[in-house]
Amino acid sequence: MIPYYWGLADAHTACLHGLLILTTSLVATALLLGLGILMRVEQWLYAATLFLLLPCTILSVALPFFLHAQTTPFLQGLFLLPLLLFPLSLPIRTLQQGWSATARELGAGRQARLRFFWLPLLKNAACQSLFLSLLFSIVQ
Repeated sequence: MIPYYWGLADAHTACLHGLLILTTSLVATALLLGLGILMRVEQWLYAATLFLLLPCTILSVALPFFLHAQTTPFLQGLFLLPLLLFPLSLPIRTLQQGWSATARELGAGRQARLRFFWLPLLKNAACQSLFLSLLFSIVQ
């Protein structure tokens, strides 16, 4: 909405850009988180999001002032990835290496591991990421 308030875009365009930012950031966050869990790079994910958190967030907020292209909302959504992955990387970082393997050995299938292990672990962090994504898509 910053470009709308500064008179750079009309209300329809600002709402469409907000939806594109929201969709891009949430889909990319889910893909990158899933890839990080599959590749078992939880510690690297935490360090990378911590390192890139402030620069990428500032760049995402300032991007509409410098770049007036059709790809700006997609880039803003991608620049929000460290901000959205940071709350998700905190509970994953504290996991023991053998938890998922232990659940698999005890007979828990993929659905059971998702429902009883990953969902309770990431529920609060996913709500925080969803709120941040919604907030930044409205602000932008």
